[in-house]
Amino acid sequence: MTQQEFIKFVPMLQKYLCILLTFVMSTGIAQELDKEDGNTVMRKDYTFGINFNANNGATGWGFAFDYGFQKNYKYKNLISLTVTNIRHPKEFKIFNPNSNSRGYYYGKLESLVNIRPTYGGKRVMYKASREEGIEISAKWSIGPSFGILKPVYLRIQKFNSPLLDEKYDPTVHNTENINSRSNYFKGLSEAKIRVGGFAKLGIDFNFSTKKDNISGGEVGIMIDYMTGSPIVLLNNNAGKNIFGVLYLQFNLGQKLY
Repeated sequence: MTQQEFIKFVPMLQKYLCILLTFVMSTGIAQELDKEDGNTVMRKDYTFGINFNANNGATGWGFAFDYGFQKNYKYKNLISLTVTNIRHPKEFKIFNPNSNSRGYYYGKLESLVNIRPTYGGKRVMYKASREEGIEISAKWSIGPSFGILKPVYLRIQKFNSPLLDEKYDPTVHNTENINSRSNYFKGLSEAKIRVGGFAKLGIDFNFSTKKDNISGGEVGIMIDYMTGSPIVLLNNNAGKNIFGVLYLQFNLGQKLY
C-alpha cells in the first residue's frame, strides 16, 4: 500500500473505528445496567449466511456462520466464521470469441480467499413487538484473517496442440492465445498463506414470522489488513495490504432455548 493510499484510507478507518469503539462502550454499559433485569432470558442461536460484497464495482461472494449466546435480553456474544473471495476493483471478465469456454479475468495474477474466525457481539436496537414485526440489531466482530493467495492458471492454445494449463504470465499470454480459465484448484499446491486482521460492522434484519426462527439479512462493511508485502492481484496495478468492502448477506437460522 502506497503512502498516498494510506493517507486517503486513514479518515475512513478512523470513522469506523470510532463507531466500533462507541458501540462496544455502549454495549458494556448496557450489560452492567441489565444485570439486575428480570427480563433477561438465556438462549442461543445460530445462523448460516451467503454474502455478496462490492468493491467499486467488483463483486465477490462467500458464506458466514454465527453462533450466538445470550449475555442479557438485548445483547448476544458471537463466535463466527466468515469466508469470502477478494477481488480487485478493476477486474472484468472477458470471453474468447472463438470458443464456448468459460470466461476469464484478463490480467488477474492472484486469487485471494480470506478465512476469518472471529469474536463479536450483537445488540438488539429494535425488538419486534409482534410476530409479524422486524427485529433490527447491530453486529460487530473482530479476529484474525488467513488469506489463501493462489496464482491464476489459464487454458492456453498453442498452434494446433491440445489446450495447456499454464500459470498466467502477462509477458507471454494475451487475448490471442488465452482460451479460458483453468479449474480453480489448478495451482493450489503453490498457494501461500497470508496472515492479518479482520473487522466487520453491520446491521442485521430478522423478518421471520416465527418466534424461534431467523430469516433475513444484514448489510455492513468488512475490512481486512494483511501483513507482509503488498498483495498484487491485477497486472499493472499497485499492491495493497488493506481491503475494504461493503457487503449484503442473506441469513437463515434457529433460536435455541
